Amino acid sequence: MALPIHSNACINPNKSLGIDEACLNIINEGSKVSLFGNINSCYVCSGLPWGELPENSNNTFVISTKYPLSLYYKRNGLEWCHTTYKFQEHGGYGWNLSEAHICSYFYKLTEPDNPHLPILAAFMVFTIASVINATANFVIKVVQGFLTRNSGDDQSPLQESDSPPQPSMRITRADTRIRSIDAFRGIAVLLMIFVNNGGGGYVFFEHAPWDGLTVADLVLPWFAWIMGVTIILSVRSQLRLSIPRSRIILKAFKRSLIFIFLGLIISNPVKPSLVSLRITGVLQLLGITYFICATIEALFMKLQRNYQYGRLAFLQDVFDSWVQWLIVLILVAIHLLITFLLPVPGCPTGYLGPGGYHLNGKYANCTGGAAGYIDRMIFGNHTYLKKKNIIYGNLLPHDPEGLMNTLSAVLIVAMGLQAGRILFGYLRCFSKFVRWFAWAALTGIIAGYLCDWGFQGVLPVNKNMMTTSFTLIASCFAFLLFSILYYLIDYLRIWDGIPFIYAGANSIFLYVGHYFTMDRFPWSWKLENPSHTSLLAMNLWTTTLWGLIAYGLYKKDIIISV
Repeated sequence: MALPIHSNACINPNKSLGIDEACLNIINEGSKVSLFGNINSCYVCSGLPWGELPENSNNTFVISTKYPLSLYYKRNGLEWCHTTYKFQEHGGYGWNLSEAHICSYFYKLTEPDNPHLPILAAFMVFTIASVINATANFVIKVVQGFLTRNSGDDQSPLQESDSPPQPSMRITRADTRIRSIDAFRGIAVLLMIFVNNGGGGYVFFEHAPWDGLTVADLVLPWFAWIMGVTIILSVRSQLRLSIPRSRIILKAFKRSLIFIFLGLIISNPVKPSLVSLRITGVLQLLGITYFICATIEALFMKLQRNYQYGRLAFLQDVFDSWVQWLIVLILVAIHLLITFLLPVPGCPTGYLGPGGYHLNGKYANCTGGAAGYIDRMIFGNHTYLKKKNIIYGNLLPHDPEGLMNTLSAVLIVAMGLQAGRILFGYLRCFSKFVRWFAWAALTGIIAGYLCDWGFQGVLPVNKNMMTTSFTLIASCFAFLLFSILYYLIDYLRIWDGIPFIYAGANSIFLYVGHYFTMDRFPWSWKLENPSHTSLLAMNLWTTTLWGLIAYGLYKKDIIISV
């Protein structure tokens, strides 16, 4: 946790506070005290020293407003006034420390800003733009229909018969794609671009520091989940064309290598040191899980009829894929056994914490438990080397896309495979929706019990370690989102998936491209005195620009696939 520092920003009107900062004025009405504090989300953590407050003094601090803070002070070796408070951005607050140790509440000196107003404004702008676009398209279609009808009425039968034949309709590559799949993938990739570029500086658009779940945490698992859906489509199509299963596996292997190669490029700086070259990464994880799941499907998929009739038809999709599920569950069991049974030197067996300040620093060198230990042993410096954690301080290297996390991510792809079996195996839309919602309920309930309906429990929800509860809750939301998209786009046809289908058709190109252009003009620029408003505007512009690039590729029928 960053310690507060004395700053003129709180007392000098010519200086301004930064993002997620506020002023705290502490009046010490007695003898000298030592001030301590930590972020309230830190699980069983001792307070960190903030500084010494002289007797009868007035002290001003710049404090972080990202998370609720827990503060207290020590006088004569005793702790007093343990207080937790959620400060608001750019607010001014006061706290009085009495010699009699009468604990006062925090009080406001100046009203804070509302940091969420820029989000509301951006939402309104995009909503109005969407309404104007939809209205304009509707008017254009109505006018075109009216002109076509009138021009047809003016023609005589002879003119009609003498008119040249109309050209055949042009079918593009984009026309043959399933729009709900592209829309789902487009939402994921545009959200990832927005998050990776800063997310407006909002904490809920950042990854959870350790246990917990944010919007940003769902992007990677949603990519893996929808990849499972497309694996079913790909393997089924190839088997129906009598392509040998060995050739399908070889093709999956080649595609996996391309993913890994691209991942090595974007996971490392322009001129990386071979000593610290990072081997793991997002695309590496996707490539390995893709190969595992595509191979399993290529070996064991049945060229079955549609799951619509017969005894126990409502479970036929599960019964026909029992071998695939058995293999996946064995991999999940291996992951859990290693997590809870592998001895880690100097650490308790089954530890899932971040180390650092966690549990009063008792296991400071146990970051990531067995998963972190395995990655450090195998990869050494060739892993994710970020060590500073906003809540738990300096941690040992741990990789969110390491070996154990990749093994766990197979379950997410398997959930996508199941969604794909339902999508392509059942004819009636009602049958699809019932099963998707049933899987959403099942994965959500199991995840809830594993994490004790919070962020603790036997298996806390944790993206950093890709715990089973995290993979299940991410799959739950994926089932729900895809059901909604399919219902609106492919079933009711009241929405064509625009603008997300554009990005979804070239999702890998956008994902790789945004890394190469990150922090480069015109995608972004340096902000003087950045605020949520300016940062959000720039990040939305970056995302919109990539959306426009995707639109141009889509209209030119250019689909760059791996």
